[in-house]
Amino acid sequence: MNWNRILRNRELLVLFILLGMMAVIGAINPAFLQPASLKNMLDSSLILILIAIGEMFVILTRGIDVSVGAITGISAVILGTALNAGVSLPLAILLALLTGLLAGMINGAGVTFLRVPPIIMTLGSLGAFRGLMLIITEGSWIETIPQSIKSMAGAKLLGVSMFAWFTLALTVMVYILLKQVRTARYFYAVGDNENGAYLMGIPVRLTHFTAYSLAGLFAGLASVIFVAQIGFVPMSTGDGLEMRAIAAGVLGGINLAGGVGTPFSALVGGVFLTVIDSVLIYLKVPAFWNNAIAGGILLVVLWVDYRIRVALDQRQRRARAQMRLHRSVQVAIDAASKEAL
Repeated sequence: MNWNRILRNRELLVLFILLGMMAVIGAINPAFLQPASLKNMLDSSLILILIAIGEMFVILTRGIDVSVGAITGISAVILGTALNAGVSLPLAILLALLTGLLAGMINGAGVTFLRVPPIIMTLGSLGAFRGLMLIITEGSWIETIPQSIKSMAGAKLLGVSMFAWFTLALTVMVYILLKQVRTARYFYAVGDNENGAYLMGIPVRLTHFTAYSLAGLFAGLASVIFVAQIGFVPMSTGDGLEMRAIAAGVLGGINLAGGVGTPFSALVGGVFLTVIDSVLIYLKVPAFWNNAIAGGILLVVLWVDYRIRVALDQRQRRARAQMRLHRSVQVAIDAASKEAL
C-alpha cells in the first residue's frame, strides 16, 4: 500500500478516516453498521453531494456561491407548485431543473458581466430567492405532494435506491469529463491562473458564467431528490446547505484557492458530514452539537492534512538535496579520475 499517495490525496485520507470512525462506532453500537442503517446514511447524503458537486465548479474557478441552498429551496417550491397544479411529473422536474439553471445563470451574469464580487452577488440572490419562495407559497408549506414523485425515492436496484446509483453515475461522468474533455479543463486553468488562462485564449468570463450556471443546475437536481425523499416542501428547504456543501468540498480536498478538486472530493466530503450526523445520533449526542462537532472535525482534518503535506514536502526537499549532493560528489570523483589518468 502506497501510504505517501494516501497521505497526499485528501479524498483517500478522509475516506480512511471515515472508514476508521465507522469501524469504531460499529464496535460501540453494532446497529450502526447494519445494511439498513448504511443505506439510510447514503440516501441522506445525496442532496448534499449534488449541491457540493455544483459548488465545486465555482470553487475551482476561485469563486464562491452561498446561494445554492436557496436555489435548492426555490427549485423545490417550483416543483411542488407545478405538481399540485396538475403538471406531469417529467415536465415538473424539467421546470425545477430550469429554475436552478436560471438562478445559477443570474449569479453568473452578475459576477462575470456586472463584475459584482461573488460573495456579494450570491448573498443578494440568496435573499431574493428566499423572498420569492415566500411570495409563491404565501408563506405556507407545500404539503400535498403527489405520490408519483414520492414513489421515485422508493425505487431500488440491488437493494440500493436508484437515486444513489444515479448520483454515483453522475459523479463518475463529471469526473471523466473534467479529466478527458479539453474545455472542461478550463475550470482548473482559470482557477489556477486566470491571467495565464486569458493569455492562452481560454474564455475566462464564459468559464465563470458556466461554473455558476452548473452550480444552480445541480442545486435544482438536488431539489428533485429532496421533494421525493421528504414528500413535502417546508419554507426552510435548503437552509444551511450552502455552508455544508462548501465544507464538504473543502473536507474532501477542493481548494478554496481554486484549481484543485474533483467530484469525488464532494462525494467523500458529503458522505463524511452525513455520517457524522448519524454518529452523533447513535451516540445520543444532542442535535444542536452537530454543526459544532462537524466544524471541529473539519478543522482537525485540515490541520492534519496541512502537517502531513509539510512533512512530505520537507522529506522530498531533503531527498532532492541528497541527490544533488550525490551528483556533485560523483562529478568530483569522475573529474579526479580523469586527472589521475
